[in-house]
Amino acid sequence: MTIEEKMKNLVVDWDEDGLKEFCSSLLKENQTSAEELLKIIGSIMKFIGDQFENEEIFLPDLIGSANVVKAVIDEVLDPAIRAKGGEMKTLGKVVIGTVESDVHSIGKDLVASFLFSNGFEVFNLGVEVTAEDFINKAEEVDADIIGMSSLLTMSMDFQRQVIEELNKRGLREKYKVIVGGAPTSEEWAQEIGADAWADDAIEAVAMIKQIIENKN
Repeated sequence: MTIEEKMKNLVVDWDEDGLKEFCSSLLKENQTSAEELLKIIGSIMKFIGDQFENEEIFLPDLIGSANVVKAVIDEVLDPAIRAKGGEMKTLGKVVIGTVESDVHSIGKDLVASFLFSNGFEVFNLGVEVTAEDFINKAEEVDADIIGMSSLLTMSMDFQRQVIEELNKRGLREKYKVIVGGAPTSEEWAQEIGADAWADDAIEAVAMIKQIIENKN
């Protein structure tokens, strides 16, 4: 069994401790590098994402695998890279949160986990995030993307308010804005002046990757 096959089995089985132990042993024995393990994880998450898109697995499976991967990156791979004096290379910086007056977090957290496991630096602001908090954090970390989730019809307009505030501050062109959530749509994104809309976590990652590629 190859390293990738072993890691894939551990991720699919949600075996967080097993994956941590396996990756740690590989690094300790100099069988591979943390950077190479990150590439393998990216490949595994693409496989799992494809399974979800093809309805071969369900949302709990997707969330479980994403959480396992995030823990291993946070606790094993990132520290290993930093211990060598390096930094994790990222595809871009994403500030993400659920908008003001909305406390739903599962979908947004799944997007954040998938972005992280696909090589993005993610700043998850949580729920009920104000326009000011979105923009201040984006400015603080020099973000590329602002991602906003809304699961309630009554909270949708707060997505518009963030974009309006960006315009008021003369910052709209600095950030790409992507929106999502059950009551939102591509037409809604166009109406409020967002750059993109995504229907689910897999689509969000693909969309943000495309935005970053076009930006560069």
